[in-house]
Amino acid sequence: MPDLKIDTPFTTQTLQKLVQINSINPGLDPDGPGEEEIASFIYDTLNNLSVPCDIETVSPGRVNVTARIAGKGDGPSLMLNAHTDTVGVSGMEDPFSGRIEGNRLYGRGSYDMKGSIAAILGTAKAIKENNIQLKGDLILSFVADEEHESIGAQALVNKITADAAIVTEPTDLNLCLAHRGFGIFKITTDGKTAHGGRHKQGVDANMNMGLVLAELHQLSQRLPDENTHPLCGEASLHVPLISGGRSLFVYSNQCTIHAERRTIPGETLDQVTKELQTVIDRLSNKHPNFRASLETEIWRSPYEVDSSSDIVSATKEAATEHLGKVPDIIGHTWWEDSAIFGEAGIESVIIGPKGGGIHEDVEWVELDSVHLLAEILYKTAINFCIKEG
Repeated sequence: MPDLKIDTPFTTQTLQKLVQINSINPGLDPDGPGEEEIASFIYDTLNNLSVPCDIETVSPGRVNVTARIAGKGDGPSLMLNAHTDTVGVSGMEDPFSGRIEGNRLYGRGSYDMKGSIAAILGTAKAIKENNIQLKGDLILSFVADEEHESIGAQALVNKITADAAIVTEPTDLNLCLAHRGFGIFKITTDGKTAHGGRHKQGVDANMNMGLVLAELHQLSQRLPDENTHPLCGEASLHVPLISGGRSLFVYSNQCTIHAERRTIPGETLDQVTKELQTVIDRLSNKHPNFRASLETEIWRSPYEVDSSSDIVSATKEAATEHLGKVPDIIGHTWWEDSAIFGEAGIESVIIGPKGGGIHEDVEWVELDSVHLLAEILYKTAINFCIKEG
């Protein structure tokens, strides 16, 4: 294999330009422009590198870019993945500056995850310029909407497949093999409207919701002891939203909460739904005037890759070579698109750069770690896709 040649000035300059593009997710901020501009920049960059690529609008303003460095056809295919959207910038000063101070580049999305986009593009440049001929295809995917509903990843798996994937979410160059999932569940209690002075006629939906909240509180206290994972930590439950009642002096006819249940690998939608329905059924049997319903609004599965899989071995070997030590094996407590790829049959491992301020007022990424990530991706592609002699 020729000497490794990651173009670090190119990677840094590309990262700076990426951060200077506003790609706030409009599902989180109605003023967010979406991914159209950043997708066009990535598309143009790949074209300049002579990497065949496609651009796809999955929804107005919501755009995916995919590229393929074709192999000879007799080796496994690998996908390198990053999302292009960011959360909002409220509270940030100059969020799109891309300023560099020492070894840090600042701005919204620098760490989550435009540093990874730059590393993937740096990897593509190195493979093309070093004339590496792989046996299997190397697929580059840049998807919309990971921060909200993941319509980009859903569209991607309906269009392409691969034998394995590296999702380049931030890991501080550790190797992430698992992450938690989550479900958002809407629980509604029903009451009966009546004048506040006619207690025999009214049924208070808000009071009935109090019974639910008391049960959910007890469940939330049990979950961390009963449901744990060695990499992802504990399952959890909380209630971020509550709404009920029409007016003072009127019995509430309806109260609604949204319960957020964070799950660990092995937990399923059926299990969690049954867990919450059991709470409602128990209260219905105990209180004659209690009426409630349960709806699943969002479900994102937890994920764990087999630690003995080929993609884990190839990534660990490459990371060990370039870090000078075996990377730590970790799990994430949040959800990522890797679960969608895993459910589509694409074994996925997660590795990304070092940095800080994820979803916070000051976000930054370590430039050296972005360059290291590019080197790790480059070597992993060769390890996994089995380069020709």
